[in-house]
Amino acid sequence: MAQLDIKMYKLKVFKGKEAIANEWLDFLNKNRDEGTKTIKNEKIYLETYFKSTERDATYVYLFVAGKDIEYANSVARQSQSFVDVKHFEYMSECIDKDGSDILDSSLYLNNLEGYLYRV
Repeated sequence: MAQLDIKMYKLKVFKGKEAIANEWLDFLNKNRDEGTKTIKNEKIYLETYFKSTERDATYVYLFVAGKDIEYANSVARQSQSFVDVKHFEYMSECIDKDGSDILDSSLYLNNLEGYLYRV
């Protein structure tokens, strides 16, 4: 079975920009079909968003599993898809890069044998 590249992005939302973060997640949710097309082009198998409030700060957690996350990010940054363009606009408006972190997967278990080749 092919190896998965898995990352968890912990993205800190600027104080006062929580409504923009909610709008961003709502936009992605409303444009799921186009989003699915873009992640397929990026060779991403799963992209999941979570929102959390921790010690008076809001975070968006982004879990990504794919063939090669670095490749996927490169494709997404060059994409002209309205979903990708708007996605990065939202992120630049509400995400504090200095307060964010990228976590690499230490271990994963899966039951996807055969499935990844059908996607």
